[in-house]
Amino acid sequence: MTIEHFTWTAHAQLRLAQRHLDRLEVEQAIREGHDAREVNDGRAQWLVRGETAAGAVFEVIYDHPHGDDIETVRIVSVWRVDQAGH
Repeated sequence: MTIEHFTWTAHAQLRLAQRHLDRLEVEQAIREGHDAREVNDGRAQWLVRGETAAGAVFEVIYDHPHGDDIETVRIVSVWRVDQAGH
């Protein structure tokens, strides 16, 4: 299965800007990490960890599939992970 489309919530777009993360890097992390995703206990189904080109680690939570579309994810939030993993 290939993830082709991304829907961003308003909250996720705000967090992306606040945390100075790049939309394409977050989307790529989901594509690359989807098969090894973790179940998320909070407001979204899945959690994936990624890394920016500069080496900053981040986590993103998302729902998949989005509605009945198995090619689309709905990104709920994203944040940087400090060096201690929090």
